[in-house]
Order: sequence, then structure tokens, then C-alpha cells
Amino acid sequence: MRPFAIFSALLLVACMGSPPEPSPAPLLQPTESAATPSATLQVQPPAQISPSAAWIEVDLAKQSVALHEGGLVVAEYPASTGVTSDARYATPPGLYHVLSKDKGPVEGATGVYVSDLIMFDMANGNGIHSRPFDANGNILDTTLGQPTTAGCVRVGESESVFKFARIGMWVWIH
Repeated sequence: MRPFAIFSALLLVACMGSPPEPSPAPLLQPTESAATPSATLQVQPPAQISPSAAWIEVDLAKQSVALHEGGLVVAEYPASTGVTSDARYATPPGLYHVLSKDKGPVEGATGVYVSDLIMFDMANGNGIHSRPFDANGNILDTTLGQPTTAGCVRVGESESVFKFARIGMWVWIH
């Protein structure tokens, strides 16, 4: 196993730990078809993000990941973030950088894998990644659209987000 993969796997153990069960909420059944670009931004990004920059937005209220190219939202996907009822498992809001990328698969917990790992918060072991799957590629948890992780950001369209992400790119979580 590559040294980075070992490091990523150790960080994912914290992310994919066993958070308490979230309170029952309707399970959204989003479509995973290609997203269409929006003409305008829905929110004003932090001043550190240049108007011409490409960047990733994680909206905790909407449980979504948006890919921004300059002033356009080029894609938006349903996501699941950390269980917010317990601060230990919340996805911390803030402005981050893409620190590393690992296509995977990466085993985060015994027998549980993720792919398309984009690390942005090494201190808490948080990143953006695929839905968890087993050694045969079977999705273990299809939940999107509600907080359910132990701090990471789970995206059904993780391959698209992975392709878009660049080392050093801004990640804004709010």
C-alpha cells in the first residue's frame, strides 16, 4: 500500500467511525444525472475566493456539493455531511484547501471502502468521497441529502467532483 494511502486510510477511520444514528428524516432520492450549469451564484463566497477561481462549495443546510468555475455553478450534487447533533461528528464549517487526492479504493474501516478521496481537513480527518462500498463494490449506505457521516462529505457523483478538484483549490463549507 502506498504511504499516502495508509495515511488516508487512518484519517478515514475517524471520518467513517460509528456516529450516533441521526433522527429519522425523510430519505431523499436524488437523481444522479449530469448537472446543468447555473448562470449565477446562489451565495456570496468568502472574499479570499477570487471571482475567477474554480472552487468547491459544501452547503450544510442543503446537503449539497456545488462546483464553481468563476461566477458559475457548473454542477451541483446531493451529499451527506456529518451528523450535526453531536459536535464530534459534525462537518466543521470553514474555508479549506484541497490538500490531497487519492482515487482509491481506500479502506477506512475493516471491509468498508471509499474512492475519489479529496482531503481538505487533516486535523479532523475529513474529506469528500464516494458512498461507502464493500470489497465487491456493493454500496453499503446509499444515504444522500441528510447528515449521516462522521464528518466527511459523501457524494454520489464523487468521480465528477474528484475530476474537478485540484490540489490547492478552495473548499468552502457553510
